[in-house]
Amino acid sequence: MAFKPIEEKVLRNKSDEVKVAPQEQSLELEKTETSTETETTSPEQKIAPEQTGPQKSRPIIQKRPSLPPSLKNQTVIKIEKIMEEDLNDSYQRLSPVAKQEFKLKGEQTAAQIQELLKSTHVKVKKILNLILNWLRILPGVNHFFLEQEAKIKTDKIIALNKKE
Repeated sequence: MAFKPIEEKVLRNKSDEVKVAPQEQSLELEKTETSTETETTSPEQKIAPEQTGPQKSRPIIQKRPSLPPSLKNQTVIKIEKIMEEDLNDSYQRLSPVAKQEFKLKGEQTAAQIQELLKSTHVKVKKILNLILNWLRILPGVNHFFLEQEAKIKTDKIIALNKKE
């Protein structure tokens, strides 16, 4: 009776070995291919150690890049300049993660404001709400101060739109 479980284990191990053997062979082939590649490349073009072994699938987190200034519309750049006025102190107090969030939300807000300014009937209330929602990201700032800043920035943006 003691022999049956041992035989089953041996059979399982043999079947596992059969399944594993082609994978091991392919890994050995990959290792030999990468070793020949490193021999043919010059010393300046060495392959990184991470690339020679089997690759593990990791989730890739990509940052959503902001548009470079050359690709942004001049109106959006002017709107962003107006939006960032008088916020340097509050911005410097933010954590790096909060700074990035504040920056991205500000860029999105500026793009939305530009779209609103393109329409024939400018909706000042929507622009004011966009700016106010963006400013609410700043922690520890008085609500009335935020409303006042949002109103000032909205007036400047409307004046910019009328000038153009």
